[in-house]
Amino acid sequence: MAKKIKRNNKKIINDIPDDILPQNIVNFGEHVVENKNIYIAQSVYKDIHKFTKDKTENESGGVLVGNVIEEFGKTNIIIRGFIEAKYCEGTPTTLKFTHETWEYIHGEIGKKYPKYKILGWIHTHPDFGIFLSEYDKFIQENFFKEENQIAYVVDPIQKIEGFYFWMNGKIERCKGFFVFDKVGTEITVSDKVETEEPDVPVGFPKLAKILIGVLGGAVAILLVLCLNLNGTISNLQNQIETLVTYTNQSFSYMSMQVNSLYEEIDDLKTRVKALEPEETTDQEETGEDTSSETDASTDAPNSDNNTQDSGANTESVPEEGSEETNDNE
Repeated sequence: MAKKIKRNNKKIINDIPDDILPQNIVNFGEHVVENKNIYIAQSVYKDIHKFTKDKTENESGGVLVGNVIEEFGKTNIIIRGFIEAKYCEGTPTTLKFTHETWEYIHGEIGKKYPKYKILGWIHTHPDFGIFLSEYDKFIQENFFKEENQIAYVVDPIQKIEGFYFWMNGKIERCKGFFVFDKVGTEITVSDKVETEEPDVPVGFPKLAKILIGVLGGAVAILLVLCLNLNGTISNLQNQIETLVTYTNQSFSYMSMQVNSLYEEIDDLKTRVKALEPEETTDQEETGEDTSSETDASTDAPNSDNNTQDSGANTESVPEEGSEETNDNE
């Protein structure tokens, strides 16, 4: 019988007009003075607590879907659905949404809540109390950073819970919220789950809570450093690939230059060998010409001497004749 009522409740909630504020409501916690209110459907509230009831070791969670209504000077965030974050990676202090988790979530939205959008996320703090660690704030600031996206924290061991929303650029604790259903439907959930965080959580020392917060902050910082390191490594890999390509091209170019030089050297050697016989012939011809000229120059003075000697002999004959003439006289 309870199951039939549950199915009918879901159908009734879906029949509530999206542009009208819920009328059948129960207030949990204090009156909210800020300009935002949070409403959560009774069936969704029950589903979430049923889901978180046995999540007492590692963190678990999901996303909240619905719509936003601007009315009476306030932004009213209406939660109409919950989708479990399947395939997530949870530890006692952290919750990571994997790629497979987001694929599953968007698939469920398309099938069950096509006209709604993601309003925020819900995660558990098993026996840690209600607060947002530095790691939780990192998740909120990077994945649920829209002005109307919220965070919902449930401690299934201490049975306490709390909402957080954006106020003036900061994520702040919401002091209260409303559970709603269709008019005429009894709201059976009660305010047994404490909405106020005790000063010292039951069974959880205050020092341990501080340490958990510090560890969460360290994890967030390490995550950011890892992301930056991955980017640096990727840039270095690109630079190395570029350098290797440039070096290979340089070696190829140098090899081509060396081969070209070798070819030029071989060509010069061939040309030198071709020129050697011609130079020898020229030298021989030059030597013969020089010898002829030398012989010619040597013969020329002898001819002159012979001529002079002949001349001298010719001249001496008349002299003898003249002397004889003189003697006759």
